Amino acid sequence: MLLDAGGVIVLPDRDLVADALARAAIEIDRASVPRAHYRAVRRLDTRPDLWGRSDPYLRAFCDLLGIGEARLADAVGALSELGDRARSGEILWSEQTPNALPTIVALGRAGIRVVVVTNSDGRACENLRDAGICQAGAGRGADVTEVIDSGVVGSAKPDPGIFRAALECAAVSPAAVVHVGDTVCADVVGAHAAGITPIHLDPSRACRAADHRHVRSLAGIWRHVVPHAAG
Repeated sequence: MLLDAGGVIVLPDRDLVADALARAAIEIDRASVPRAHYRAVRRLDTRPDLWGRSDPYLRAFCDLLGIGEARLADAVGALSELGDRARSGEILWSEQTPNALPTIVALGRAGIRVVVVTNSDGRACENLRDAGICQAGAGRGADVTEVIDSGVVGSAKPDPGIFRAALECAAVSPAAVVHVGDTVCADVVGAHAAGITPIHLDPSRACRAADHRHVRSLAGIWRHVVPHAAG
């Protein structure tokens, strides 16, 4: 099984987000952070024109946190600094999504190899390990086969090259794999291009497209994995 990182196994840490924004004199409801993420990626899926703007994800995320246009640039700047790990030990993408780690552990026990496939800056493996989320081998988090980072392999979703790198790592064919991601434009499109079955993690059921499967949390993957693996 291939898993996206952001939105599937980790979210922006609500406390780090709120504290970083508070340092910029911007107050938000911490509880709104997970929902703002999924609403942001949904906006980007349905508004491809937004990708031409600077920091499209962070702009959408901050807007959906309720930050007005007058402070949007300040908010994006505060979170960009946090994303760069300017403050020692702070990892923006470090809040576990519901059911993610127990599901990864259960998949491993069932003999299903898990490879994380993420668009990142070359530090995904380090960040996921340091946050205690997952790592390839022994550690504090769930054990996975590998973390495939676009910044390392030189190919980013939706380009199928990153998926081919994951398939090679796991030594499996596309027909034997599913990929779980929270975006249509990167995860679903990229998996389709690589010949892999995509599964869209969409907690609010905002996507009704009929050309791919959907789950509301990673725990819902079993109804797709077992029949797929058996076939």
